[in-house]
Parts: sequence; structure tokens; C-alpha cells
Amino acid sequence: MGSPRGDQSPRPRESAKRGLTRGRVMNRFPEVMAHSTGAPLARDPGRVLLALKSPRERADVEQFLHGMEMFLEDEPESSHIPGERVNHTKSRYWAQARRPIDDERLQKIEQAGTAIGLDWVGPVYRMAGQEGRRGLMTPLPNVGVIKLRDGRDPDPARPGVPAALTRADGPQPALKEVPEKSRYLNGYRYFQIANVREVNAYQLRERVRQSPDGALVDFQFETMPLLTPTSIAPNDALFPQQWDMTRIEAGGPGTTGWDITTGVATVVVCVLDEGCDLNHPDLRFSAPGINLGTMLPDGAPTGNHGTACAGIVAATYDNGTGVTGVAGNARILPVAFDAWTDVEVAAGINYATANGADVISMSFGWNAWSPAIIDPAIQNAFNSDVVMCVATHNYNGPITYPATNPLVIAVGASDEIDNRKTPLSPDGENWGSNFGPAISVVSPGVHIPTTDIQGASGYNTTPGTGGDYDLVFNGTSSATPHVAGLAALIRSTYPGLSNVQVRAHIERTAQKVGAVAYADTVGRPNGSWNHEMGYGRINVYRALDEADVMIKDAPSDNGLEPYTGGNFWDFSDVVVRITDDNVFNPSDPLQSKNVERGQANYIYVRVTNNGSREARNVTVSTRITPFVGLQFVYPQDWTLTDATHVAPAALAATFGTVAAGASVIARFRIEAAQTKTLYGWEANNGWHGCLMAVVNADNDYAFATAPLTGDPITARRNNLAQRNLSVIDVLASAPATFHFIAGNRWNAEPRMTLQVDRSRLPAGMPLTLSLDEPGTVFPAVDFAGQVEQGEPRDEASCDSALVFLEETRVKTRFGCCTGILTLGKGSRFECNKQHKLRNVTVQGGDVVIRNGQRYVDITQPLVRVTMEKAAGIVYPLALRTTIPASAGAGQQYMIGVEQQNSQGMAVGGAGMVYVVR
Repeated sequence: MGSPRGDQSPRPRESAKRGLTRGRVMNRFPEVMAHSTGAPLARDPGRVLLALKSPRERADVEQFLHGMEMFLEDEPESSHIPGERVNHTKSRYWAQARRPIDDERLQKIEQAGTAIGLDWVGPVYRMAGQEGRRGLMTPLPNVGVIKLRDGRDPDPARPGVPAALTRADGPQPALKEVPEKSRYLNGYRYFQIANVREVNAYQLRERVRQSPDGALVDFQFETMPLLTPTSIAPNDALFPQQWDMTRIEAGGPGTTGWDITTGVATVVVCVLDEGCDLNHPDLRFSAPGINLGTMLPDGAPTGNHGTACAGIVAATYDNGTGVTGVAGNARILPVAFDAWTDVEVAAGINYATANGADVISMSFGWNAWSPAIIDPAIQNAFNSDVVMCVATHNYNGPITYPATNPLVIAVGASDEIDNRKTPLSPDGENWGSNFGPAISVVSPGVHIPTTDIQGASGYNTTPGTGGDYDLVFNGTSSATPHVAGLAALIRSTYPGLSNVQVRAHIERTAQKVGAVAYADTVGRPNGSWNHEMGYGRINVYRALDEADVMIKDAPSDNGLEPYTGGNFWDFSDVVVRITDDNVFNPSDPLQSKNVERGQANYIYVRVTNNGSREARNVTVSTRITPFVGLQFVYPQDWTLTDATHVAPAALAATFGTVAAGASVIARFRIEAAQTKTLYGWEANNGWHGCLMAVVNADNDYAFATAPLTGDPITARRNNLAQRNLSVIDVLASAPATFHFIAGNRWNAEPRMTLQVDRSRLPAGMPLTLSLDEPGTVFPAVDFAGQVEQGEPRDEASCDSALVFLEETRVKTRFGCCTGILTLGKGSRFECNKQHKLRNVTVQGGDVVIRNGQRYVDITQPLVRVTMEKAAGIVYPLALRTTIPASAGAGQQYMIGVEQQNSQGMAVGGAGMVYVVR
């Protein structure tokens, strides 16, 4: 029988309106109801789901429907969306009617259906906001998924059945719990209704809601989608090469991931899908799986999709036949969907978790499933240290659930030229990989060779062994198992890593490919990110080979970027010693920041390999500034060598290797002459120059691909460190001044804030911030000759410039002698522009004027001073205090100051410790 194709039924609201006009409506099922997410559901009067008591062939169902003026829901004649497949099972079939179905027609269908063993008929609803047939579903009328309040006893007359389900007036539901499913539903209990034509789940839920007992925490439906939520559509053309494995550097020429590992048999990947061909010669399994419809072994196929996904994960490596999966020596745990319901998704995740899965590959997605049912299973798997990889889907639009859950790795598809797969990709297939805020990484998703159900039963219908493989498997369904396989390889090589750490390896080492811009993004700690490509396209070799060399920003720094444990400038792993004595104690200022004049001093930088792999060719570099600064910018402040960026001599700054988890100390020497230049020795004006350090390694891939911009650069990149803590000896009762520079030559912002911390000073100890310092204590810095960013340097730049039109001779006196100064034609005498901080506001104090100079009295523990500044200008400031007369020898007084940008983010700071001698 020929049948119409596609979504041809009238809209639910229009159909319902016509049904009302005819005077007949379907009272058994609500016309409108709410999805568990709150989205409205409207009944489609032209569609139903037929459930049979036992499996029947498709031809039998088609013949029955023909006599009822109905036809099977079927695939469209052409679809550009991979995965556009109607979710028929052997015992459930979706059907359309040529006119709306009311109660009278429903009864006729049920009466006539006895001939084919009809069990029940379910209504079809459309979810608001979902396009096409993707929004169509049936909340199963014969199932209640409930959660009881703690301590509520079941009805003693009906063991195992909650009393709240049976106390209402009217027909009583014939309920039976299915413990095999309840076991995997995180506290929900799964009940089937045998007399669904008398009391269905919709009516039962209303009874429960009206029950004064309040015994139930929640009542959910089991929801079955009309379309399978898988994310592929195979082609029948051949593509003989596994280009994908070469592209992601799993195998191929040169050194690749498979040179490190091909996986181990103790690592198990659950392919949560349509089961697997358990006899395929190229697949090996950890244990019998399960069918989620019957909750019985053994994970045999309910469709073709799972076998194809399994081959990408772990088709056997080096066995002389077929293809090789990413983790070819790992094992597969096959779990087979029956009806693709949300209950099956949750049960499948929980089953995989309970049965030893290290990784779960989920090549599907659908927004109409209930998060209330599925999210607890995801949380349980995450808490159990399982890595979950989920497809974003193929609609060229927003990412589908459950890939939107932040605990899973959301995987998009890349094309053969390393862009996001779109309808414009050169493969010519008219579909696109979904993208958006949840995306983690992408991997190849077109023309992927993989295993197929053997013979002519799978995607490739070639008879015999020629049909054992499909060479052009497509979609985010093919992309996802690549990532699951990579997770299996990481778990094979580094079994001690947590699921969070495995994910970080995958994301940090992804390649920044494609015609898109990657940028540092809030909430994305593993490198630069893009909403189409995530962190980039996965790279197996880099993920397995990654080292992560770092210089700690503070003792609590564990390497996560950005560092959020407090200030990153006072106690980093960079210290100064007056002798080369190998003492390294960055937490003690007296052992880490003392400097002796008239002699060489030494810098120690501790480098730690926070990665899983040995770091190769590790190099450390340092710079010292002849001033105390609050902000430093990469690369200039770390790489320049000039009057304000001095490079000390390296004594031990390169290391061939640094083992995973190990640390080494790089050593540098500050010569005696440099010490005099770089440190302030004037009475009461002492200061220590700021130290900066950077470490690189050949296989620190995250740092190599990082966008080294933005604030605060030191906290954002664990390869960079700075040390701005000064230690100065003082006498009791002596005045003490902490000079520093705010701003930076490469800072173009118009405003900044300084936060002064006096919380470690006695309450009565005075502290004043001076805003109009001359800067003479930092002679290497030319404050007078500064030019704002974009400011011209021509005759018009200063109205008071003096220009000599002809050669001029001037008799004048310089120092102790008198002489003639000859000025050539065109010589200029220009005024120096005075740069002052303006529009100063204070939280916790006021600006006061003393002798024409501006000050802020710092009386509160933390005081914020906000001011306007010029782009590219630095400003000398000072904190002035007086050491208490009662101070004893060895007593310490610490002052801190932090610079914040226009967004209130700390970009740097400095500290001063005064030690009474």
C-alpha cells in the first residue's frame, strides 16, 4: 500500500477544532498537558502509537491499518537529516489516520485490533518549540514512574503497590512493579498498568495529584519518541580509507597515539545504543549486555546503529581484518534500546555504571525526554567516575538533550577539511552538526568506515562478508564514539585519572582547527573555546602525550586554570636567595625575598609537571623589572630585554625531561651590578624589583595553543608566574614608604581600581595612599616622557613647544662648568605632558589634599580606590606608614595592594613586608 510521506497531519490545534465541530472528542486522553520540563504538549489527533501484546511483522500491521483508513508512519522519501528514522519496534508501531481520531474511532481500532493482538493505543503529542516530527512523542499510557516519600508504606492489601495509587474512587488500576527497571531508576519505581483501557497513566497521575495523602514526591511518564533520537544516516557508497584515524592522529604516518597505546582489555566502553552484532569477527565484548525492553541479556541488535558505533570505539586492532577502532584492544559492553524511552536511557546509564563501564558512548539526543528521569542517572554515573560522551545531533541548530547536561562531553562533528560539519561542507551532504554553549569538542563525522551487522542485514546490504562493514557512516553519531574511544585510551594509559581529568586531557589537547576564532571564555577552564567547535577537534596523540609544566602561583595552586585561590603575586614558586644554597621556601618571605647589595644574588624557580606524561625539552626564562609593578602583560613583560626588563644569567634553565608529577628547580644569577640597578636602596624608600618566570615544554600542548592575552594573564596560564613581594628591614618609630607603579604600557583601559589591604596591620597604625608621587625612586622608568597610546609625536602635540628656526648658540652652565650649547635648525624644546589620575572615588575613605598633593587615608581593612587613567601610561604611587614605637625586633608588618580592571578582576598586585630589626 502506498502511504503519504513526512509530517502531513494537520496541526494539533486545528485538528482539535475540527473534532469539536463534529461533536466528538477523545475524552480518554487530555487534549493539552505539560511536559516534565514545563513545555506545553498538544495532542495530535491524526496520530497514534499502537502497542501489540507480542511482536508482529510490519506487513501484518500495514494490512490491519489499511482496513482502518490508516497507514504506518514512515521515513520521508528524502531527508537531509542524518538519523531521520521512525521509532517502530517489533511490537510498537506509529500510525497516521486520514481523519482525526475521536473516542468512537478509538473504540473501533481497539475492537478490530484483537485480530493482531493489540494491547493498547497511545495518543501522540507535539512538544511546543520542536520543529517537524522531532517534537512528536507518546507519554506511555500504561506506565507510571513514581517516587515515594521516605517512610511511606505500601498498601498492605496489595504488596509492592503504593496506597496512594489505589485510594481514589472509580476503577482501580491493575498495577505491577517491574523491579528490574526500578533498580536502575535512581529512586523512582516503575509500574505497569494492565487495565490501561479502564485507567491510564494520565488519569492515574491526576488521581495522585488530588490525593490528600501526599505520599508521592513525583509522578513521571515514560516517554517514547516518534523518531529515533540517533544521530546518523549511512550511505551506500564506499570510502576505502580510515581518514578519520589519521586525521585525529590515532594512527597513520609518524608517531601517533597508537604508538603509546591501543587500549587494554580491562577498560570497558558501554555503547548505549541499539545493541551490537555479538558475533562480529571484528568486535570483542567485556560481558553480555542487556536489552532495555525486557531487561534481559544479551545486548543483541535491535537495529544497525549500535554495531556501527561500536566499531569506531573499539574494532579490534591489528587482527588482519576489517577496520580498527580508536581503542582497538578495549572491550565493548553492549546495551540495546527497545523503544528509546527516557526510562530506557536512565536504566541504560545506570546499568552501564553498575556493570563496570569506564566510558559510555551515547550517539543520540532528544529534547522531549524527561530530565527528571535521566539527570539522576547521569549524576550517578558521574559520581561513579564514568566518562560520558554524548552526540550534539545533526539539525544544524541548538544542541539536544542530554548533551546539554554539563556532566557529559558534548561531541559535535567535523568535516573532511576540519570545519564544523554544515550543509556547505565539501562532502555534499545536506546536514549540519548541532552547536552552542554546551559543546565540548568535535571529531570526524562524515564517511567513517566502521563495522556493520554481518551480511546483508545491516546498513551495507552486500551479501556475505562484503556486508560486514559500512564505510560511510555519518553524523554526530559517528563523531561521538571517536571521543569515547579516546577516553578509553586515556583510561588505559593513565588508570588513576578521574573522569574530570580524562575530560580535561581531551579538551586541553584538542586542535584549534576550522575557520573559526577560538577565545578564552568564562566557564571554559581547559583552553580557548568556540561555540561551533568547542575546544577544537580531538587529537589522540596529544591527549596521550600531554605534559603540563607549571609554576605554582601559590602553595595551594593545583594547576587548574585560571588560578582562583587568591593573590598570585606574593607567594609563587619564584624566590630570591642571597647565596646559592638550594633553600626553597616560597611561603616564608624572610627566606624567599631577601636581597643583599654589593654581591650576586640568586633566583630559584620551581617547575612542576602536572601532566600525565613525561615533559620533554623543558625551558625556563626569567625577567626582573627595576620597579614594583601591579600589572604585567604577556608577551612583552616576559620576553623583552630592555632598560625595564632585565634578563638574569641562567645557571640551570633547561631540562631534557621532567617526569610526570616531578619538580625541578631552575637557577639564575643576578650579578652585583644588576642588583644595584634592580633594587632600591634609598633610606626609607627600599623596594625589590618584580620577578617574572615562564616555562615551556615540547609536549605542553595546552600552553602552546593558548591565546596568551587577557586578564589576569598569570592566573590564567599556569606556565607564567610573577613574584612582587618585597621584604625591607626597618626600625621602630621609623617612617616607611612602599613605592609601586600602577597601570601598564600595554594597558589601554580608561579606568582602574586599586584595592589596598591593611588587614595585617594594627588598628592604630597609620596608612596613607599617595596619588601624586614624582616617581624618582624608580630612575629606570621615564615617567616624564610617556606618550599615551595613539597620541601623535609632532609639532602639534604640545602647544608650548619651543622650536629653533635657525641654528642657535646658547651660553649656559651645566654642573660645575660654563660652556656654549649649539642647537641646530629645527631643534625643539617640548613640555612634558603631566599624566595624573583623575575622577578618583574611594569606597571606605576620602581623597584629602595636603600641601597640594592628593592622599587617601586607609583606615578600613580593605579600601577600594577607583580612578580614570590614560591608555598606555604608568603611574607612580606610594603607601606611607610609620612603624609603631612599640615594635620589637623581628616583628613583621605586611601591606598589600591589588590592581583591578574595569570588570573588577584582579590583574596583579604587590606586597610589602616590613621587618623590624
